[in-house]
Amino acid sequence: MRLPDFRLARPDDLPGIVALNDAAIPHVNALSEAMWHRAIAGEAECRVVDGGGGAIDALIVAMPPGRDYASENYAWFQRHLSDFLYCDRIVIAAHRRKQGWGRAAYRAVFAAAGTRVVTCEVNLRPANDASLAFHGALGFREIGIQDVGGGAKRVVMMARRPGAAVEPSEPGPDDGAMLRRAVTRDSAELAGLWRTVSGEAGGSSAMSAAELSALGDAEQIVVVAQRPDGTLCGAVWIEAPQAGGDMRARVAALGVVPVLRGRRLGARLIAAARREAMSRGWRSLTLRMSSGTHASTWGKFCRRNGFQAGEGGVNFVLKLS
Repeated sequence: MRLPDFRLARPDDLPGIVALNDAAIPHVNALSEAMWHRAIAGEAECRVVDGGGGAIDALIVAMPPGRDYASENYAWFQRHLSDFLYCDRIVIAAHRRKQGWGRAAYRAVFAAAGTRVVTCEVNLRPANDASLAFHGALGFREIGIQDVGGGAKRVVMMARRPGAAVEPSEPGPDDGAMLRRAVTRDSAELAGLWRTVSGEAGGSSAMSAAELSALGDAEQIVVVAQRPDGTLCGAVWIEAPQAGGDMRARVAALGVVPVLRGRRLGARLIAAARREAMSRGWRSLTLRMSSGTHASTWGKFCRRNGFQAGEGGVNFVLKLS
């Protein structure tokens, strides 16, 4: 199957661009005619694929810093990053979807970005797990969380470095930590971290010695948060579903060091767990609360991040679409 070539948009593309974009509402927002003119004139990286007869079959709009663009998410990246290319929207005509065009569009964005970080956001509330898994497979990682629309939506802010390997993440601006998969050399420090944060969330307070020694194995899914000085400051441990089971995975443990609580690092770790689970086709994540003094706080945290309470409010379930 031949994938499309994205070319720079021209003024005569405007009717086809507006028609394609507006057909995708509410998944994307409408833009004013003045904004479209500025984008096509070079204020944005605006690329399209011809559909014939004046139609446009695919559209990319990506924004560099310093533009006059009224977007809460673009403003967030403006505040936190100095040089980036913000992927505001990729729109594919309905008859071209599920043919690899989304990946082709991102290849065009990465090529246009050059040495800049490419950024985007993905919905966590309401959830868009398929998009989270898709962007994760392209090398995007979580660098922050924000609520938009007056709190009606929660989004995870994502970034991908040029030529990035899938791991690790960019440092999060609220907590200064990057996320990555744990490896065997982390075992001793991770054991100490679990002791520091144990007894609050998850069914186990620590990984066993055998589990810690197997961190390099594909089935041992632990995502850690690492400070700029290299020390670990948080982690989430995901226990894979049993073979032949119902595809329900378990958050066996989740913790953030006390000094970084309240800075949304826990939300970033849950977003990472969600992405890891979704990319494997798992149907849900469960988390069992401890009954200690922090249970109420953790219960609120779970609800804010999409979990629903079950079995007397002890077990929380995050359903994956």
